[in-house]
Amino acid sequence: MFQRTSLHSHKELPSSINSAGDHKLLASSGYQLPLCWLLLFRESDLQIQKVYSYEGEQTCEYTTLICSKSDALQRYQDAAERFKSLLGNRCGTYFDYWHQYLEYNADDYLHLDASALWMNGDAKAYLDNLNLSLSGVSWVTSDECRWKRSRLESLPFLGRVFDPIEPALKHNGVRHLLSQCGVLDADGGIYIDKSVLQGDV
Repeated sequence: MFQRTSLHSHKELPSSINSAGDHKLLASSGYQLPLCWLLLFRESDLQIQKVYSYEGEQTCEYTTLICSKSDALQRYQDAAERFKSLLGNRCGTYFDYWHQYLEYNADDYLHLDASALWMNGDAKAYLDNLNLSLSGVSWVTSDECRWKRSRLESLPFLGRVFDPIEPALKHNGVRHLLSQCGVLDADGGIYIDKSVLQGDV
């Protein structure tokens, strides 16, 4: 704990996080939250959790994300289609694989352990970062965010004008979401690979 972010599943809704508790590790990552993980959750899933040591002593409490697998997969299916369209043909199989992986491997409840990020800064900054990322997910899946991909995107130079990613990045939540998970690099380029989308499975 506190060294990497991770995604877990539980057979029952967890009321506390125990180092020796009954949960299954689904994926882990460094000090970031992969995009596919965040597409499973909404701001309403933020919950304060008490954390206990192996000895049963409470060590701390912090806000994390917990939801049912059924809700998560339904949300994910809707969100993934929008993000696949937004990011173009670079990543469709990654998104599809992640849905299948959770469907067959996760238990009934999902829990995102971002305590590594919480330990790195103050509680307010940690919560603000989570909320901002989740607001980006919500916006992309909302009726406010509309685009239609154009064949003109393939034109040299001029094609960038028709790429929906540029207008989407004007939304602070979307820019923050894609930056913190590593999809958007410092120069504004889009970088897609398994680790920034799924973490280490």
